[in-house]
Amino acid sequence: MAMRSFRAPPLPLAPQEYDKGYLDQLVRVLNIYFTHLDSQNPLHLEGLVLTDLTEAPVGLPPFSLYRDGRSVKILLPQDTGVAGLSATASVGSVTVTIG
Repeated sequence: MAMRSFRAPPLPLAPQEYDKGYLDQLVRVLNIYFTHLDSQNPLHLEGLVLTDLTEAPVGLPPFSLYRDGRSVKILLPQDTGVAGLSATASVGSVTVTIG
């Protein structure tokens, strides 16, 4: 599985002795790397395999994947995952007259 939209920047080679310029350059490159990792940019993956997805989205955080039959769905923030909900009610009686 490989990320297509992002590649780690090459790290500069270390000099024989301490060099402030080298250390500054290394910190800049590492900052770029971690900024990319922390970003909210979409992740593009090749060969992604999803196994053991839950069929009940109860208690999952938003944007989790779950299975609904043979479909994979995403739990959006406005969706609610409710485990087995059913209800019955009765109100009086109904008379049907066919005339």
